[in-house]
Amino acid sequence: MTRQELEKIEASMTQEQIIERARTLRPVAEFKETGGMRYWVDGCRIHSESYTWSINRLKPTGYLRELGRVRTYHHGSPWFFKPSVDECILQCPYPDAVAFQIVPDSYSGYDSELCCHEAETIYFAGDMPEDIKNLEIIW
Repeated sequence: MTRQELEKIEASMTQEQIIERARTLRPVAEFKETGGMRYWVDGCRIHSESYTWSINRLKPTGYLRELGRVRTYHHGSPWFFKPSVDECILQCPYPDAVAFQIVPDSYSGYDSELCCHEAETIYFAGDMPEDIKNLEIIW
């Protein structure tokens, strides 16, 4: 990935388009204390906060079908990996994806050329419950 390619991806959607897509593409996470069960999680502020820092587990996802794994790029501090929901939305190549999960410990060191961390993100298809669809989206 080059800086120009990343900038093109970041400019590919408006804030309003990202917010609209966030209604149908939500973060999920696996929890060790539940035996690795996957849950829908609160997306916090989708642009300015990392959804992985203070995860609010909502409800089990049920069956989700993996669509694919993608190398994604995440801005932030060179010292801290802070992926945001909007970064995962912008880099999603699957129109039918309803969920995504950053693979734990898949992120690389900080790339000073890109000003980003790189990680592996899994995108999933499946059914999203109405109460998850209706969660408030905060930029």
